[in-house]
Amino acid sequence: MTDDLGVVDGDLETSVTKEDVENRVQDWKNRLSDLFRRVSDWARENGWQVNDSGEVSMHEELMQRFNLPATGQPTLRLDGERGYALFKPKGLWVIGANGRIDLYTSKGIFIIVDLAESGTAPRWTIFRTNSKRDGEPFSPELLTNLICDGQAS
Repeated sequence: MTDDLGVVDGDLETSVTKEDVENRVQDWKNRLSDLFRRVSDWARENGWQVNDSGEVSMHEELMQRFNLPATGQPTLRLDGERGYALFKPKGLWVIGANGRIDLYTSKGIFIIVDLAESGTAPRWTIFRTNSKRDGEPFSPELLTNLICDGQAS
């Protein structure tokens, strides 16, 4: 992962540019769209109602420092007979990851992070918010277990 901490901590000696930040934001939005498309396809095939019309604002500190405007991030909501799941992006620049999504379900709250290096294929990993155990690779198929009994398999 690139080390943007110098910019966050106010270090003016940095090689990060406005273009770098714009590219990271666009990459984040593309990764979200790809993940949500994959989850939506699985959900529709399994009889879930899919609402992908939601959006949350993104205007993180690095964006503000380079005078970039706020932008929308997609959200995804799934509703089924046994519960719901709401994917809500939390932030791109998070410690130890290349972006974070909060996942709210009818049985619990989870955190999905991309553990891949910036510029490489995403490595989405899911964690329970109330457990210190290791995460596991995220896949749409996990949703059935997460919504039915609140446990990652």
